Amino acid sequence: MVRIERKEEDLPVILEIVEDTVAIMDSNGNDQWTDEYPVAKDFIDDIESENLYVAVNEQDKPIGMITVDQEQAEEYEGVKEWRKDVTRPFVFHRIAVDLSTRGAGIASKLIAHAEHVAKEAGVYYMRTDTYIKNKKAQKLFEKNGYKKVGMIPTLLGKDHPFYAYDKLLDE
Repeated sequence: MVRIERKEEDLPVILEIVEDTVAIMDSNGNDQWTDEYPVAKDFIDDIESENLYVAVNEQDKPIGMITVDQEQAEEYEGVKEWRKDVTRPFVFHRIAVDLSTRGAGIASKLIAHAEHVAKEAGVYYMRTDTYIKNKKAQKLFEKNGYKKVGMIPTLLGKDHPFYAYDKLLDE
């Protein structure tokens, strides 16, 4: 279940999910997320911008979240392989799921919800990216129909490139 409204009281649980996700990434040799990014302010901004969507369980406890908006990193302009030339495509960022619910399809449901948000706005095209070291995200994106279309040489001050992904949505 994805709750549409954003609640600031979800923030402590979201930050716990992020902390656990950073630990898992670190144990896999993936430094895409660290103690420096993402931080509480990123999620507060997402809540205030109404771009944060939260998956909750039957007890209304947050078990995952995703940010969906039309904000692309400047570095996206360097990707020549995007399959559609759209000025303001929808982009999803900062997706994470509670460790206790991993493998239950929550991340795929969050991505499907991001696509629904785009379609409701009349935009049938999604973009995202992930660090070259983030093998789990790469698998997740490809499983959900995203195509790896190019490379972003530098993003978030990292030493390694990011893969650019996109998906053409059905109209």
